[in-house]
Amino acid sequence: MEYPQINIKLLSEEDRELVKQAKQRAEDLRLTFKEFVLDCIKQALSEESPDDADSATAAEIEALKAQIAALSQKVSIPSATKTEVHTLQERVNQLRVGISNEIKKDREQLASLTLALSRLESQIEQLVPSLNLQVDGEVNSNSDGDWLFGEDSGAELPLT
Repeated sequence: MEYPQINIKLLSEEDRELVKQAKQRAEDLRLTFKEFVLDCIKQALSEESPDDADSATAAEIEALKAQIAALSQKVSIPSATKTEVHTLQERVNQLRVGISNEIKKDREQLASLTLALSRLESQIEQLVPSLNLQVDGEVNSNSDGDWLFGEDSGAELPLT
């Protein structure tokens, strides 16, 4: 299927200024430039009555109206202004920084907890040398059982 295309050379400064104004107006209306131009063409065509033109021109106008209607249905893409896009990009970047900071805090807390756990294990080993703890895959072989977790080896516990 062929899609119609409009290419217009703007030679005068007045024409270029008109296009700038049209782009600004489209942005104000939250329309794409294409949507805005199609709406303007529709409006201009609807103002002209086919009764005033000859039948060939009327047929062309009706054909153009049909093409514009078909194109308008295909141009339903949501649009955003540059300011809105920039604002969203800033917000995404702020969220990324926030998440990175939270991850950093979590890692610091994890490192702190790991260090505290290691210190506790060391203190437990010093307080109860007969305790059979598995630390980093090594078992304390000085004890026959793990009385703390109910695996009694028959050895009596020192009462202090």
